[in-house]
Amino acid sequence: VTVRSMTSECHEESAGCFSKLFFCWAQPLMKKGAKKLLNKESCVYFLPQDLNTKTLSEKFTSDPQNQPNNSQFEYQRLENKATKSRTVLKSLHRNFGRTYYLLGLLKFGSDMLGFAGPILLNYLVKYVESNEPTIHGCYYAGGLFLSSFIGALLSTHFDYQVNKVSLRIKTSLITAVFNKSMLAKPVSLAQFSTGEITNFMSTDVNRIVNFCPSFHQFWSLPIQVVITLVLLYQQVGVRLQAGLVLALLMILFNRYLAKKMGEYNKDMMGHKDDRVKLMTEILLGIRVVKFNAWENLLSDRINSIRAKELKSLKGLKYFDAGCVYLWATTPVLITLLTFSIYSITGHQLTAAKVCCVGMLCRLDYLKTKKWRKSYILNYLKKIFQNNRAKKKVLRIENGTFSWGFPPPAEDMNGLHQVQGQDQLLRDLDITIKEGELVGVVGTVGAGKSSLLSAISARMERLDGSIHCGCHDDGIAIVMQESWLQHATIRDNILWGSEYDAAFYLQVVQCCALKEDFAVLPSGDSTEVGENGVTLSGGQKARVVILISSVYLQRKKLYLLDDPLAAVDQHVAGHIFHECIDGLLGGTTRILCTHHTNPLCIASHSPDIILRRHSTWTNHQPMLKRLVHDRRLPPIHAEHLPCSNHRRPWNDHHHVLRVALGCCPSAATCCVLLLAYRFVLLAENKPIKTEPPITHNVMWYLMVYGIIAASNSIFTLIRAFTFAYGGIRAATRMHVKLLASIMKAPISFFDATPLGRIINRFSSDLYTIDDFLPFMLNIFLAQITAVLGTIIITCYGLPWFAVLLLPLAVCYYYIQYYYRLTSRELKRLSSISLSPIYAHFNESLMGVSTIRPFNRSSSFINHNMELVDRNQRCNYSTLVAQKWLGVRLQMMGVVMVTGVAVTAIVQHEVQFISPGMVGLALSYALSVTGGLSGVITSFTETEKHMVAVERQSYYINNERGISTRLSSPWPLDGAIEFKEVCLRYRPNLPLALDGVSFQIAGGEKVGIVGRTGGGKSSLFLVLFGLVPTTGGAVIIDGVNIRKISTDQLRGEMAIIPQDPFLFSGSLRANLDPTGAVCADERLWWALESCGLRGVAEQMGGLDSNMGERGQRLSAGQRQLLCLARALLRKVKIVCLDEATANVDLESDRLIQETILTHFKRCTVLTIAHRIDSVMRSDRVIVMDNGHVIEIGEPSQLLNQPMSFFAQLANQ
Repeated sequence: VTVRSMTSECHEESAGCFSKLFFCWAQPLMKKGAKKLLNKESCVYFLPQDLNTKTLSEKFTSDPQNQPNNSQFEYQRLENKATKSRTVLKSLHRNFGRTYYLLGLLKFGSDMLGFAGPILLNYLVKYVESNEPTIHGCYYAGGLFLSSFIGALLSTHFDYQVNKVSLRIKTSLITAVFNKSMLAKPVSLAQFSTGEITNFMSTDVNRIVNFCPSFHQFWSLPIQVVITLVLLYQQVGVRLQAGLVLALLMILFNRYLAKKMGEYNKDMMGHKDDRVKLMTEILLGIRVVKFNAWENLLSDRINSIRAKELKSLKGLKYFDAGCVYLWATTPVLITLLTFSIYSITGHQLTAAKVCCVGMLCRLDYLKTKKWRKSYILNYLKKIFQNNRAKKKVLRIENGTFSWGFPPPAEDMNGLHQVQGQDQLLRDLDITIKEGELVGVVGTVGAGKSSLLSAISARMERLDGSIHCGCHDDGIAIVMQESWLQHATIRDNILWGSEYDAAFYLQVVQCCALKEDFAVLPSGDSTEVGENGVTLSGGQKARVVILISSVYLQRKKLYLLDDPLAAVDQHVAGHIFHECIDGLLGGTTRILCTHHTNPLCIASHSPDIILRRHSTWTNHQPMLKRLVHDRRLPPIHAEHLPCSNHRRPWNDHHHVLRVALGCCPSAATCCVLLLAYRFVLLAENKPIKTEPPITHNVMWYLMVYGIIAASNSIFTLIRAFTFAYGGIRAATRMHVKLLASIMKAPISFFDATPLGRIINRFSSDLYTIDDFLPFMLNIFLAQITAVLGTIIITCYGLPWFAVLLLPLAVCYYYIQYYYRLTSRELKRLSSISLSPIYAHFNESLMGVSTIRPFNRSSSFINHNMELVDRNQRCNYSTLVAQKWLGVRLQMMGVVMVTGVAVTAIVQHEVQFISPGMVGLALSYALSVTGGLSGVITSFTETEKHMVAVERQSYYINNERGISTRLSSPWPLDGAIEFKEVCLRYRPNLPLALDGVSFQIAGGEKVGIVGRTGGGKSSLFLVLFGLVPTTGGAVIIDGVNIRKISTDQLRGEMAIIPQDPFLFSGSLRANLDPTGAVCADERLWWALESCGLRGVAEQMGGLDSNMGERGQRLSAGQRQLLCLARALLRKVKIVCLDEATANVDLESDRLIQETILTHFKRCTVLTIAHRIDSVMRSDRVIVMDNGHVIEIGEPSQLLNQPMSFFAQLANQ
């Protein structure tokens, strides 16, 4: 996938000077939006050269001082040298600093012209007070026009260029985080959870980008303050000292508030990372969660983290409200104090001085958000360290490798501390010749998968050397946990390579998928869902084998991590004969497996036996003793079963009801804002040049003080009401969203990409927490400000209303024209954003597969294409905003000029109060930015409301609620299936077709059959995870449809086919509910499953399991799930391929444990190994969704023609 060059098709680069100045080149885009033709991403503008995604990514991530050597892939011995790191801030400075800093010239010019308004206002009011020639008034009016006109253009283009730099930074950071995730060392990447990396790409990047428009305020503020003081000194002399002291005190206090806000913000982001991390793990293991009825338990954990996050958010918002209050009331207090001292000292207040000082004291340029985001740069730079692996050559000599976990600590029960670092591969001396088939066998946790991880550069080398000449072309790797993309089966197989029909069909046949493709609704064009959830475990494993066989058919080295564990003996033999030892013959293959039969036919190949302490021996005779010299016959694929699919989840949403329900104080805030604004407008009204005879200036200052106090009170109420309303809305939205997601059926998770759901809990929730209340506050404040300004201006200069009418018509037309386009662009931006997060999460899940295949560049290019599509929409949105902004700025210029001209005309025709002229002009000068601010804040509020809309899509879905039985249930564990039928989707064949059988309480039943026969579907129906099409399931005389899913699943235990653990301690994973208090019980469960030694080596019950239990092998995770089941007091226990990833000896141990500890329980065991069900009371044989045989294992074996006997003989 390549990113096409879009430079020649960008309208901006071909536009003329006048068109660029007033954004006339954006008119075709606005016309499209007005005609509702912006219905797809291709309708928006292409990116200019300086925003090209591929160019920015290559420039940002390039490091001239550290270019990787692509000629070979070799490991260098570790040396004690400090690695020079390149932080994000330095990279941003190096790539965008010059352009960004030069934009300060536009900012400086705009700020300087902003001071021309108060100066010219002073002269114009003096002109009205005196008898100066009319030409002087025209000069002042012309000066106001030129200063406001040029200032408006400079301000608009400064904002436009800064936002373009923001888009460039956003592109660079998103692609950099993705690139580092694909290219960084796995040991370094393991320092961050999936949730943290997702936050890097979403929340943290957005916060850094949002800071860009505020940076220039830091150097601009001191300059503006100095100029303001100089102008104030010219007006009131040394009397400004009192106001200056008050301003300094307020600044110092505000600095304290900003510091506290930074602390709260840092804590909040830490809790947010923890919450997103846990939510990601829950979604990845949602089947395990629902099987064990942990929804309420995990919801409580999420809510407890959210409570800590909300506590920090509450402190942040209330301190932020304090800042808003201070900066809103400080100008009023400074003005009141300055006027009072000026009058007390015997000076006369004139209209010119009052208006000029009033404008200078407003300090609008200081009312900006403080920088609270500097820590994000330090937080994000951790993943941006330049630690990319270099190309090397592979062989292992005296190698020692580590996963980089910390040494185990002293256990709380007094266990001895293990010396050194755990989970090491030590003293590896391995030589593998070209073309060999090498088998790697050993007990659970011996390090078989770690060997493949060391070869594929996923582990940290501590000593020795390793070279591999195959890394130039990449390594073909089949992981123990199958990873597939959310795409069609064919796309997953080809992985971007060219389609060779003849070879494709050959490989489909050799991997026994021909029958499966035949019954799928779209054949191999059927979508497999998120991580292949719509396929069975065996089908996913075979598709992964196809990927390594079809796309990487010319690879020299194949790493196969137990690919036969998920399929039955029949399919395993076929795949080994036709694919591993057939199609891949002649290549070097390293096969980790517990299926020892295939290794017997690996002629002339040394078989590596891996023992407990990770030491290696080449021992062919021992292997033969393990497998008893059994052979696998060739099998044809015509008799293999088909796959199953799931049902989609339909949904509806009602955004407005959710938004109003979560923030009931919005109406109150509107009322307070209106009251506050009109009190603020009244502040300048009582002060006149010629006060009535009955009152002196001090009387008016007292009235002004009362109004200022009222303004202060309303401001305080407004600030804290919005803070409270925002916190309450954020709290209720998260509670409702989490409850809805936890109650969603399993079909919803099959049809919805994981990245989309994570985005709702990360980026969208952060928008509701922070940006939406802030922008809504700004919008309501600005609209009341504009309305008040127009009223005051018309009151001071009634003739201005004649000009106001055509301006109002023009304003309505422009904003309506813009909103039609803006709405469509916001929709396209939202649509194009979700695929970025979905692809990012999907790629993170499969990075251990992507890197060895050398497919990182393909995924990086696809990510750049997705970012490019989204940035095209964002760029077009920016252009539309500035098209509107420059026109509204020009309307403001017309208003300012109109007020000045009206004042001159009225002064010449009739008497006009200089105070009224000054009042009208002082407010008219602020309307230039006010008009633009209303539309901008409204569209931004509308944009952020999309987050509420997306969350309400899930919140408003009704979930079925069943009753809970009051009496103890079940008592015996008897199970009956009555003509059960299951169809995952309406257009798919039945996965279960009329299944009927009875199981007595306490009976041990094995369930066998070929891959895709419907075995796992029985468990899905039994646990109520999928609704049946027909029939009924009865447990102890009660139809499971009549009881709640919590009670149903809580009374049964399951060991799933894909074992899943959560981040946290061993204790928390053994006993998630905390029902078992005694450590002796936990150690007993571990010892019963053969995991006590592993637990002691890791550091005891409180040792950390790592993300998704990565410190344990797949087999050890299955044993831990068995130990967890032992601790539960249930009547029904289900084992779904619970021994697929363990060796034969561990399998026998598990069977003994089941017979001993589950003696009085009903046990259902799905297994591909016939030995695993031989001790069962009865065996159920499934094929194509039917029960074809039921009976005792011995009786079925004595019938040579039985299906069970045929499976056993294979």
